[in-house]
Amino acid sequence: MCTLGPAQASVNDVVVLARAGMDCARINFSHGDLGEHARTIRFVRSAESRLHSHLPVMQDLPGPKIRVGILRDGSVLLKRGERVILDTANDTQVASNEIPIKYRGLENYVLPGTKIYLSDGSIKLDVISAERGKIHCRCVVGGKLQSEKGVNIPTLSADFKTFTEADDRFLAFGIENRVDLVAVSFVRSAQDIVDVRKRARELGGDPMIVAKIEKKDAVDNISEISSVSDIVMVARGDLGAENPVEQVPVMQKKIIALCRARGIPVITATQMLESMVNNPTPTRAEVTDIANAILDGTDALMLSEETAVGSYPAECVGVLHRVSLLTEANMKRDTIPDDQGATDNLVDALGRGSDLLAKDMGAKLLVSLNDSTSVVSKIARFRPKAPIVCITSTVEQARKLRMVWGVFPKILRLADPMHRLGSAVATLSKEWSLKKGERMIIISSDVSLSNHEGELIFIVQAGQRSDKDYAKPG
Repeated sequence: MCTLGPAQASVNDVVVLARAGMDCARINFSHGDLGEHARTIRFVRSAESRLHSHLPVMQDLPGPKIRVGILRDGSVLLKRGERVILDTANDTQVASNEIPIKYRGLENYVLPGTKIYLSDGSIKLDVISAERGKIHCRCVVGGKLQSEKGVNIPTLSADFKTFTEADDRFLAFGIENRVDLVAVSFVRSAQDIVDVRKRARELGGDPMIVAKIEKKDAVDNISEISSVSDIVMVARGDLGAENPVEQVPVMQKKIIALCRARGIPVITATQMLESMVNNPTPTRAEVTDIANAILDGTDALMLSEETAVGSYPAECVGVLHRVSLLTEANMKRDTIPDDQGATDNLVDALGRGSDLLAKDMGAKLLVSLNDSTSVVSKIARFRPKAPIVCITSTVEQARKLRMVWGVFPKILRLADPMHRLGSAVATLSKEWSLKKGERMIIISSDVSLSNHEGELIFIVQAGQRSDKDYAKPG
């Protein structure tokens, strides 16, 4: 996944990223204006058409992201022990001894003793007192503070809104422009996800909802949050600012393990290749970080400023692509964290059964006739060796399916299940060059049989029949 920004000034720039390995384009609504975002979406759709591929667009809502305003000299040095006044009434610096904060009324949400972290947690302030438009603090850990840097307050009160009025306007724009995913920032509870999904449907859309795990509340409530989310993102930047940094690796592993066990796609994000913002090659530690996230079971890796404003966006994507391929070629595929084996859930059983059957039969393809991302995610969590092909009838769903590990969407617009089966066998046998004796496993979920529901698994073995014969149902 690549964040698009000023570094992508044309359709060709997006095409270059897609050819290097980009599967999804992220647009960060914390920066830029709606005109710029509309242009970026047009770039992605044009690139998609040019490449004859499916490129989903993820809209990342800013949420209640608090930022430092514009400082007169661009930066200020804060020293340990000195008094600091945060000005919440202005977005630009008015007085030399005050720091503007872009959030009106923030003083109403802090108390004496509240910890405020600036610049990704590198600067720490203690609140002494608050009055209208001003927060008086003492600097505990100093450092150089630049304009527009983030502000984190881990103990914000429960009535601090996750989904803001600005988010609502951005969401309406996203639905109008047919984004495929919406990422919700600073999630604290499952209700945050439920509310955004409801609002998206009221606006006439049905995007996948991504829960960004950044706050301690979200980590504590991860089980409930993941159960109502389409995708979960481990957003390590603010997660490390809101929590002790030494806890982030363990949090990441636990979140990935939970999501993989449940068949919920998970994204690992932030500082994947930060050194490559200005350098053409990564550090060994960054490469190891990428590989470990893959070995843990992450479905996707996301680049932020590396591609949005960095000097080497395509090179960054190339590094992710090469490390991913080599790591996955050497990973243990059939071990699922906290998996109990037996299940009475039909879709879980379908996923497990199709994976075991594909492995035992040496199948070349695993094919789902249902385009539900939740169904194919149950298969993908086993990381099967065989590619997963998912049949869908719409471009919109094909884009969403790109977010599931190992899934190749295929558009076939046939309503009748048997004709869809026959067409899938004929088309995929040709496109994937199945030789005589090679097999594909085909699954179909939510099958209606009289008054019963069921799941079906087909084993198809390539023979010498013609394509016309393959197309016949039965």
